Amino acid sequence: MTPVPLEPDHQARVALEEAVSAFLNRRLDSLAESSVFLGPPDRELVERLLEAPSEDGVDVDDLLGRIDLALDTGFDTASGRLLSYVPSGALYSAALGTYLGTGLNRYTAGAHAAPGMVAIEESVIRWVAALFGLGDEAGGILLSGGSLANLTAIVTARSRLGERFGDGVVYTSERAHHSVTKGARIAGIAGDRIRLIPTDDRLGMDPTALETAVASDVQAGLRPMVIVATAGTTDTGEVDPLGRCADVAAAHGAWLHVDAAYGGFFQLTDRGRARLAGIERADSITVDAHKSLLLPFGIGGLIVRDVAHLVDAHEGRGAYMHDVADGELPHYLALGPELTRPNRGLPMWLALNLHGVDAFRRTLDSMLDLAAYAAARLRELPTVELFAEPRLSILAFRSTDGDEATARLQQTLNESGRVHVSSTTIAGRLWVRLAFLSQRTTAAIVDETLDLIASAVTGRTV
Repeated sequence: MTPVPLEPDHQARVALEEAVSAFLNRRLDSLAESSVFLGPPDRELVERLLEAPSEDGVDVDDLLGRIDLALDTGFDTASGRLLSYVPSGALYSAALGTYLGTGLNRYTAGAHAAPGMVAIEESVIRWVAALFGLGDEAGGILLSGGSLANLTAIVTARSRLGERFGDGVVYTSERAHHSVTKGARIAGIAGDRIRLIPTDDRLGMDPTALETAVASDVQAGLRPMVIVATAGTTDTGEVDPLGRCADVAAAHGAWLHVDAAYGGFFQLTDRGRARLAGIERADSITVDAHKSLLLPFGIGGLIVRDVAHLVDAHEGRGAYMHDVADGELPHYLALGPELTRPNRGLPMWLALNLHGVDAFRRTLDSMLDLAAYAAARLRELPTVELFAEPRLSILAFRSTDGDEATARLQQTLNESGRVHVSSTTIAGRLWVRLAFLSQRTTAAIVDETLDLIASAVTGRTV
């Protein structure tokens, strides 16, 4: 076998592309009927996949064969049958945008290096800012996901207190995503300056408890730094009372950050906009395009009402950057922690423009419909308890026979290979979650899932 050179010619590139494309399309074509839960790999496969790279090169078909084996393990996050955690739609068009972005390899952290590509990225950032009504001074940055966006927001809020921020306090819900408290710790916030606010009976932040905690800290001479509200919790999709959180933040001069990593793009829909009321008052918002905008993993973002705050918190200069001048387009290297970054704007821009915004709106509306439909069917089943009516497209349910029965129900669903679900604990009890967010999740899949649940709890085939 002749090794593929590091710089293949046109013919060699086409051959590689055709092999990879055929492999990818075969896998995508099989998604609808393939098992979503594939289980762990055997030891022999793990050992093979752990082998060091070869000295002389390996044929691409052999490598694709190894990838094929690797993909037949775990659970398939590209499948419409994945109803666990928070699914990602992994739009094919966005994958092509990622292919173009990495193949062209333009440096987009500085507008001086690729002004045209930065303008493309900036167009989608401004579109998101306008979607939430944040005003003319708004801006932001695309990041790897909600974890880095939440960290960046906390660092930005911290910077408003100057170098001495030890008396600044972070407030968030007990059911907030763990990246919020993790980000606060990374940002240097002491554990005794992080408040976990209790929730109401739907698991939304209790605004009265928030007001009490903030007032107590102010009386003790501490400074409310940032209130982090959630627009779509991972557990049940609940939305914190954003307007009340905004009132508390405004009364005490705190930064209001909304973690809308999961729920944010439901703002495109009428129902979603109503359920996210108050988000337009945020100082910053986390959004994950790889969640409710259906893009592949690794494309999230942070939008800020006044982009100057991002610059104040993150701009840095090295001697080698003396020729990086300011201009109309932003230098993303001055808005966040990354200096070298992938071209995240291109896949997002390509997908939005190729399909049109309304295609995303209709898909998100259909996810709200599926969640409401699933809730209605679950309410009809004996020995099944629904936690609450879904606020967005996630719901939780359990067996009234207890945690062991609930765990068996989850195991039955997953071992069927027809669906994959995850669980959470609420008030010490186990609940199974259903999360609808992929354009590949159809009404037929939801019906099949509900039939499996009905069969498991009644002992009768539906």
